[in-house]
Amino acid sequence: MYKAHFPFWKQAPFIRLLPCFIIGILLHSWMEVSVVFISIVIVLLLAYQVLMRFQSISKQYKYLFPTGISIYLLVICLGCFVCWCNNITHHHNWIGNYQTKNKGLLIRLLNTPVERKKSYKTTAAILQMRDNNKWIPLKGKILVYLDKENHSLKQGDVLFVKQQLQFISIQINPGGFDYAAYLNRQQIYHHLYIGAAQYQIISQEKPSLVHKTKSYVLSVIRKYIRDKQQQAIAEALLVGYTFDIDDALSEAYSRTGVIHIIAISGMHLGLLYAVLVLLTGNLKKTKRLRWLRPILILSGIWFFTILVGAGASVLRAAVIISFFIIGELLERKVNPFNSLCASMFLLLCFNPSYLWDIGFQLSYTAVAGIMIFNKAIYKWYYIPYKPVQYCWQLLTVTISAQILTIPVVLFHFHQFPNFFLLTNLLIVPLSGIVLYTCFVLVLVSPINFLAAFIGKLLNTVLGLMNNFISFASSLPFAITEKIQVSMFQVACYFLAILTLSIWVSRKKKYHLLITIVIICAGMIDETARRIDVRRLNKLVIYHSPGKPVSEVFSGRKYISFGDSSSLQYTQKMRIPTQTVFGGLYQKMVINPSEKPLIKVNNLTVAWYNNKVVPLPDNNKYTIDIMVVQSNPDISISLLHKRYKAKIYVLDINNPLWKIRKWKKEADSLHLRHHSVPEQGAFVMDF
Repeated sequence: MYKAHFPFWKQAPFIRLLPCFIIGILLHSWMEVSVVFISIVIVLLLAYQVLMRFQSISKQYKYLFPTGISIYLLVICLGCFVCWCNNITHHHNWIGNYQTKNKGLLIRLLNTPVERKKSYKTTAAILQMRDNNKWIPLKGKILVYLDKENHSLKQGDVLFVKQQLQFISIQINPGGFDYAAYLNRQQIYHHLYIGAAQYQIISQEKPSLVHKTKSYVLSVIRKYIRDKQQQAIAEALLVGYTFDIDDALSEAYSRTGVIHIIAISGMHLGLLYAVLVLLTGNLKKTKRLRWLRPILILSGIWFFTILVGAGASVLRAAVIISFFIIGELLERKVNPFNSLCASMFLLLCFNPSYLWDIGFQLSYTAVAGIMIFNKAIYKWYYIPYKPVQYCWQLLTVTISAQILTIPVVLFHFHQFPNFFLLTNLLIVPLSGIVLYTCFVLVLVSPINFLAAFIGKLLNTVLGLMNNFISFASSLPFAITEKIQVSMFQVACYFLAILTLSIWVSRKKKYHLLITIVIICAGMIDETARRIDVRRLNKLVIYHSPGKPVSEVFSGRKYISFGDSSSLQYTQKMRIPTQTVFGGLYQKMVINPSEKPLIKVNNLTVAWYNNKVVPLPDNNKYTIDIMVVQSNPDISISLLHKRYKAKIYVLDINNPLWKIRKWKKEADSLHLRHHSVPEQGAFVMDF
């Protein structure tokens, strides 16, 4: 009997639809396509599809190719339309369309405020605005900073405030994390600082079941795990609460390649799924209660997903597990690749901004790598001994996940953890045991003596785990830093992996030739970048509050300007900028307070901080850039009369009111100026 053979890509339709949907999202984010135009095109394409359904079979087959193209175009337009609808700035009642000065606002806290160094921080939803004794319903989310005395506020509180909202300005250094863009993708465009007596509580909502559960779990962990660092890791593992983790410890986990352990992901949900399957196993044997099993598992999975904050990576796992459970209930065979792409399609429909979420990207590339490569790599060697076989399996899973995540990690973080195989081999199984033990701790928490014993055990194990991570992070060559990868090189990497995989499976020579061409294209791009770096001459006045620092980049070397404490404090902040401008080697360090005037090539820079800048010859010496810092008591007119600089850079370590005064004075004298706190880091080619 003849058995029809369907190509792989026809068995997984979402593999074809997903790229088109992503193209639509990218197209709208780059070009801001008119929603009217998108709507017209969607209507026309739908009309064409409906018209073709009423044609004869022969005619449908004749126009099969244009019909397929129209479906792809329809999905692209759908991506544009979803992206437009998701952008809150397109709504007429968005808070950004209204002036909030001297007007009252009703806001609801979306999360319980988290303590920071100088304030408490949370997000809030705008409910209404009072204008001329009328209440106007509005939409929008804002970032809220609360005075330290506002420690009693919690999630769900509705406040009345009168402060004017401030736009979140782009205050970044070259290559640094764009925090404003990150918040904008979460539909947050404003921030607000609320003092101790600048709000009025209108109502307080009763805590939800999720909030009560999370609070109870955190209280149990804090009661029975005494050490703060071990406590913080347990909170992150169990409920995704990462605010108590020390920055140094978080950096150690990142440097050793196990940061995914303390970020709730598919691994945690997979462990929970295994527990739920085990607990509900008996229901499968009873016909009358068989339907109850998938409901209980789905309820547990989604309750945990909401409990830990419903991040992009855990949502991915929840959706895929849901597809698998529903397929099993309907007795349908589930294509794992189609489920992966379908889950991504569904999540992007819900929130297109997930496409730029690093956790979302790493989650999908890691799972795709495991699904594609793990089986083939595992078959390289057969190991009969089960303990060693388990280690080999864990090793192959780690390698498979890294194959597709490497370019994403290098593109975003510019570093690679060299010991990731060793740390994952030890920490991943250990973290699974710790997670299960934390579950047990919560369950037996009413039994005080038993919970205390388990808490001490967890405290010891977590302490050993943290010490090992810290030790591995401090080892020489633990990490390779300052790796610059372009978007074109990332695309070349994925294309090369794809064509190489096809060549391995089909053994066609032209696939290997295409792979070589793609690799050569990536190498040419890297060569061109390195040539540009060697020709580079840039000055950077950093946006670094409290610690004034500047650097000059020239031919893969850089000169740092600042005192020792400032350079040490800003070392981590300056690495992305050094990576972008190819600054691999530090040439020298100069303290501006000791040497306030320097000349690099044809550029002369002076730093003024109430100390007189010595000039060898006032008639011949021209200052190109005057950096005004440390709040000097001088006017711009007097400064220009003395030094006649071409441009005045007003450092962030000056009061904002004085900077604005200097700007007005400079404008009246027609002098060029740059305000670092308002415009970001000053960058200049010379």
